[in-house]
Amino acid sequence: MELIKNANFNYIGKRKIAYIFSCTVIIWGMVVFGMRGKENFGVDFVGGDMLNLEFDQKVSAADMRKTIKKLDIGYYSVQALGEEGKEFIIKSAPGTSEKILNALRGGKTVREENIFTIKGKSSVAPSMSVTLRKKALYAFIVGIIGMLLYLTVRFEFRFAVGATLAIFHDILFVVAMLAITKQQIDASVIAALLTVAGYSVNDTVVIFDRVRENIRKTRSTDYFSIFNSSINETLSRTILTSLTTLFVVFLLFFMGGEALHTFSFSLLVGFLIGTYSTIYIATSILIDWHRFSPHKFKV
Repeated sequence: MELIKNANFNYIGKRKIAYIFSCTVIIWGMVVFGMRGKENFGVDFVGGDMLNLEFDQKVSAADMRKTIKKLDIGYYSVQALGEEGKEFIIKSAPGTSEKILNALRGGKTVREENIFTIKGKSSVAPSMSVTLRKKALYAFIVGIIGMLLYLTVRFEFRFAVGATLAIFHDILFVVAMLAITKQQIDASVIAALLTVAGYSVNDTVVIFDRVRENIRKTRSTDYFSIFNSSINETLSRTILTSLTTLFVVFLLFFMGGEALHTFSFSLLVGFLIGTYSTIYIATSILIDWHRFSPHKFKV
């Protein structure tokens, strides 16, 4: 299905605008990230308090979040256990569990007659958080190296570098947006970032395949025109794929509840910027690299 027939947009010609836009957002986000420090990370990474509560009657997790939000204690999460709506796990910043308990006992949102039992009260040790952080970093590095090797074998090294830099661009962009919007990184965000990386490289591979086909077909070395035409030829496919994916993520973001808000936000930003980077970043890097160091691409 071809949504846009005979598309002839000059994407590569607009690459400097794309560079400025990306650099502005990423630098701004990294400055905010550095200023926030540990506030960027959730309990999974910096430690904190954990409560396991069981109510005598069914309680809404959304109402509990409203009550805790009024305390202004920073990061917290409320997770329901089972389907009865009586047992919950609450994670929060260090030293905040007593404030939460007092608020839930006398809060207006959660009914006062809902008596609860404290089934567990503990702390997530910082040492455990460091381990989780290292494992997340290792998983990301191994994934990136695997993609780099795969793309080098499937195409060639320059294509692999372009795609890998585009992935780093997408990850940094999402992290920057999380910092700017004052949201925190937890285990669910790491899962979202890895998903974004896979989505981004998939779109990039489609365009690179068309680039290689057009180089083989034309035997031309006018790579500026070949890259532009390849992006235009795959534009309908890119739009359809993006719209289908974004439709689901939009539903998750607006209807998934607060528990999935940061996760779905990360996916939403990542998928949007992943499509953008496939068109404006990955291919533009190859063109500029070729300008400074001429190279004949293999077919």
